Amino acid sequence: MQKISATAPVEFIPPREENPILASFSEYDAHVRFAEKLYGEGRFAAAALESAVAASVAAHRHCGIFASPRIEGVLTSIGRSIGDGKKDAEIAPRPNRIKSVLHVATQLAPVGGLTRMISRWVNADKSRTNSLVLTQHRGPIPDHTNEAFHSSGGQIFKLNHSPGGKLEWALALRNLARKFDAVVLHFHCEDVVPIIAFANPETMPPVILLNHADHIFWLGPSISQVVVSLREAAADIAIGRRGVEPRRSIVMPTIVDPTVREKSRQDAKKILGIDSDCVLILSVARGVKYRTIGGVTFADRHAKVLAENPKAKLLVIGVGNPDDWEPVKQVYPGRLETLPEIELPRAYFEAADVYVDSYPFVSSTSMMEAAGYGLPLLTIFDAPKEARIFAINHVGLDGTAVVATTQSDYEEKLTRLIQDEPYRRKVAEASHDAVESQHTPPGWLAFLEAVYQRAIDLPLPDPQTFIRRDDLETPQLGEPDRRHHDIVGSTFSTANITKGFMGMLPLRERYTLWRRLQRQGHYGSNLSLKSFIPLVAPEWMKRCVLDR
Repeated sequence: MQKISATAPVEFIPPREENPILASFSEYDAHVRFAEKLYGEGRFAAAALESAVAASVAAHRHCGIFASPRIEGVLTSIGRSIGDGKKDAEIAPRPNRIKSVLHVATQLAPVGGLTRMISRWVNADKSRTNSLVLTQHRGPIPDHTNEAFHSSGGQIFKLNHSPGGKLEWALALRNLARKFDAVVLHFHCEDVVPIIAFANPETMPPVILLNHADHIFWLGPSISQVVVSLREAAADIAIGRRGVEPRRSIVMPTIVDPTVREKSRQDAKKILGIDSDCVLILSVARGVKYRTIGGVTFADRHAKVLAENPKAKLLVIGVGNPDDWEPVKQVYPGRLETLPEIELPRAYFEAADVYVDSYPFVSSTSMMEAAGYGLPLLTIFDAPKEARIFAINHVGLDGTAVVATTQSDYEEKLTRLIQDEPYRRKVAEASHDAVESQHTPPGWLAFLEAVYQRAIDLPLPDPQTFIRRDDLETPQLGEPDRRHHDIVGSTFSTANITKGFMGMLPLRERYTLWRRLQRQGHYGSNLSLKSFIPLVAPEWMKRCVLDR
């Protein structure tokens, strides 16, 4: 890899009139160039951190790209330059049957579809031993995760509880993975540890990447034997914008738990204090999925329906209490209710009559769970088909959920679901049957077996095939890219992201980075105890203390 002339990037604030995609790409590109420079100087730990920062920018402030051959070129070069030369040169035997699986995740959120999906995956796959390794987990591990892996006969490992940083954890992951027949990646988009660990596929078991963040940038195409998407729209982007070979792309439904009602709808309403004749409209998702677009809130989108259907009530779980929803709440007191995230919202699903999707960002897992409870599903997709990555088109939901294409169409379809009970039952049955047959065992297990068989049958990936792709890092400004900033874009501080990674560096690199950030004004002019702690305390030590 040739040396690149680059200076340390500074936090970039673009002119207001500049296209946000190009502004983000400029900042991303500066971090990639700096990572390449650091690699050329032999500063591998710093290069890995800078690669993670670049990937964070691309994932959270869309740059018009979905993959980076340059970042993965740096990371796989690092991966081939570190470790036990003799052991890392040994060709791994190809499995003819997968009996043990190592799942790799970055961090498990206490509430979220991915965390639950991993546990459900392991609970369903009773024919294999499943273990989990976490690269950068903070806090307690959810009980359902512990139970799933221990019941499978596997173990849970936390890499960041061991001395070292990203490079040492990558080597630990590499050595651990050799004990398994296959690896499944559920990691975060910017996690560089697995890319470094699996830089040489010939010496590793097959790596299967779950495309769970299918709408944004992520790392991994260079090392993946198989990329598993959860819908066709995601597979299209994987092939067309991420450089995944078509033969390595496969679609598998999201797994959900088989639904067993504990209470009837009327009993659930009674327990929750909801009138028996109320038509309860439910929506459940993380708060970020209910963004206000163009000054129009999710509450505003339902005001007319609430006005015309006095027995209807809208309950939104996960959004908290947004200030800009208050005007609608005051007009319809008691008929628009919002709650924070709830880990197990079963009672609300059992009480609901109609389920409406989050907007502008869909929540497919919640839609599938709602279908399991026998609820009719309604979503809105008011964009061109080229932007269908932001639509509900998942296996089991595509063709069974009711889809509106405009706000007025949404209001009409929701009103019919409220007023027409036979229609409501018909729609609910279609979604319920499709989800139950494909998203729960044993139907889902047939898809899983096809994934593992594809991993066995395919030849090993050559990372250089992906790294040589020079067509994947030209920013695109059309669909779906132009919608990212409004729907899922973040305004996070790059400096704060960098600070979060600082404890994963060796002491000398930590000090160098701290000095750089201080010169840029991110720590103020005086060295305070608060700013000094990340410098002297490595991440692994903080985790061992805080996560006890």
